[in-house]
This record gives sequence, C-alpha cells and structure tokens, in this order.
Amino acid sequence: MHEDRDDQVGRGEGESPEEASIDLNMLFSEDKRDLNRLFPDARFRRFLRDLKRNQRDVNRFLKRVERNGSVPEESGGAHEVS
Repeated sequence: MHEDRDDQVGRGEGESPEEASIDLNMLFSEDKRDLNRLFPDARFRRFLRDLKRNQRDVNRFLKRVERNGSVPEESGGAHEVS
C-alpha cells in the first residue's frame, strides 16, 4: 500500500511533534505555493519559522525606534560590554 506524500512528511527521528506540525502555508500565507510539500524537512521548517519570528521582532524594534526617535535602553543587550 502506498502512502500519500503528505503522510510521509511526518515526524523523523529526534523531531518533536511541534517541529513536525509547523505549517509553512500558514506562516507565509502570501505565497500561493504549497510550501509544506516544497520543504518537508522539519529542521528547515523550524529554521523558516524562526526566520519569520526574527523578522517580526526586527520590524517591531524598528517601529519603536521610529516612534521614539531613539534606541531603547535595555539591560543584557548585545551592545553591553562586561
């Protein structure tokens, strides 16, 4: 019996259920292609999800800078020298 290609995308060795259930079509809804079929590897899906999160965080930071006119002072940042 042959399995459907979508069923073969399931969990691989060492992958958590969360990694296997990342829906790239939801994350990148503006793209009309089936990204889940295009990128079946769970590690690459996690990378793309993290990339999207980082993009969102950078955009939020830039909006704050534009609104406040300066870089917010936060402890523990990358610019802090010990």
